Amino acid sequence: MLVSVIIPYFNDEINIDKSVFSALRQTYKKFEIIIVDDENSLRSFEILKKFKNKKKIKIIRTNSNLGVARARNLGIRKSKGKLIAFLDSDDFWKKNKLNEQVLAFKNKDIDVCYSNYYGIVGDKRVIYSVEPPREMNFKKLLKSCPISCSTVLIKKNILKKNCFRNLKTKEDYLLWLELSKKNYKFFGINKYLSFYRIRNKSLSSLHVNKLFSAYKIYSYYLKFNFFISVLLISRLYINAFIKKYL
Repeated sequence: MLVSVIIPYFNDEINIDKSVFSALRQTYKKFEIIIVDDENSLRSFEILKKFKNKKKIKIIRTNSNLGVARARNLGIRKSKGKLIAFLDSDDFWKKNKLNEQVLAFKNKDIDVCYSNYYGIVGDKRVIYSVEPPREMNFKKLLKSCPISCSTVLIKKNILKKNCFRNLKTKEDYLLWLELSKKNYKFFGINKYLSFYRIRNKSLSSLHVNKLFSAYKIYSYYLKFNFFISVLLISRLYINAFIKKYL
């Protein structure tokens, strides 16, 4: 089974090499890598040109800054694989990540596969670890979102009918909610296969964006009233604070 790895890129020259090479070094070899250059500048051209002649890599340049959600959607449309993996440009994988997940798809009746992951600062310092439940459903996801986008492998045919919504943040959380509400089957591998990089700027202003996005998810997309939406946001943030994966 061919796996398409979608990597959106925007202004992340420090981390992109480690991200891409972690995908290239996978023990599972049937994959393509699609880098969506959402910066599309002379600077990004220079940064990404080192990957241009790599056999498994395709670079797609956008005409304008689409944002991470639409950049992923563009990468999905250009992909050839039956399975889609997401990898943010500042995250990276263990070398057996795809192999473990492809085996899960071969052995189980599932639609979405994710794994445990580490939250890190720099390249090595682990700040926290996250072990999502092995099975996930809509009710569990309303309480918390322990699934990191860079841990996910998903059937492409599902994404032909369901796509990332254009939110500033939490666009992946909304997609997991919508898929679980439609009873797609989620499965978590109880192994640490991915590393999520914690950025210093992911505090203050980004937390405000996360609050607005969470409210929009609950009130606009899921049609909960104001009071239930506020209650769900409070519970989401309390659980995330306790488990450290906000």
